[in-house]
Amino acid sequence: MVKNFLSKKLIIIPLIIILLLLSVGVGKYFYDKTTATPLSASTEQRVIKTSESNGYSSPSSSTTESSKSQSEATISVENTGEAGWGNVKSQGYSDKFTDLSTGSFKIYKAHSPQILKTATSADSPVMSMSEVVSKYPNSLIMNASGFNMSTGKVTGFQINNGKLFKDWNSDKRAKNAFVFNKDGSVKIYDSSTPASKILQNGAETSFSFGSILIKDGKSLPSDGTVNWEIHSFLGNDKNNNIYLIISDTSTGYQAIMSELQALHLENAIVMDGGGSSQMSLNGQPIYPSQDNRSVNDYIVLK
Repeated sequence: MVKNFLSKKLIIIPLIIILLLLSVGVGKYFYDKTTATPLSASTEQRVIKTSESNGYSSPSSSTTESSKSQSEATISVENTGEAGWGNVKSQGYSDKFTDLSTGSFKIYKAHSPQILKTATSADSPVMSMSEVVSKYPNSLIMNASGFNMSTGKVTGFQINNGKLFKDWNSDKRAKNAFVFNKDGSVKIYDSSTPASKILQNGAETSFSFGSILIKDGKSLPSDGTVNWEIHSFLGNDKNNNIYLIISDTSTGYQAIMSELQALHLENAIVMDGGGSSQMSLNGQPIYPSQDNRSVNDYIVLK
């Protein structure tokens, strides 16, 4: 009798233990299921720190900002179409073109000219001055933006017909741009201003290469890039007359700055120089290229 009782007890005890373990496991399963946050919900509830007044933005506004950044990063086009004429508004009265050349400087002032930029894409071909003159015979023409002599592609910040075809890049010397706006005004920018802002401000055409020498009427210190070589310059005065200038070799920074200051320029920037420097008026050479160099960006005024 005692033996049977012990035998039954030995069977029941393990069963009770097994049932207790099962009940604990099932209970934990249902507890986890009811308290866990689904992965998708966690993702949807994510907050992102921004400059909003409450310090955060919702996912929808975050998506909008991301889309905006992407659109700003892809505003450039491969080709801006056929080069078109823009208008510059100068104040006061003057002849269309005035020769102010003196000594080692070829200087031409243009009053309320129409303006054209020959480069319309990063792949614009190089052209000789004679080729440009044949297309625009009754004009004042000078070389403008620089180009990579290995690839033949224009460098710097480039806009034509109100469209960006080359954004700020890693070119060491092409960090500045002389911009003509749709309303006929002029503005100088450096690479700290994004392309989206420049276009928003009404940019129509830009020319880009070297140092800014004068900005908003203030002369800037030498950065060492303006030396005793031939240089081309683009500038405007307070009346928004446009100046095309070439300094001959051996002039140097101080002589150049003295000449620009004597013209009372409001803005002045260095364009491509050396053998690229060249200028013509109405088909006649004013300053020929030293090596008959073809370049891929000219400024044309008429």
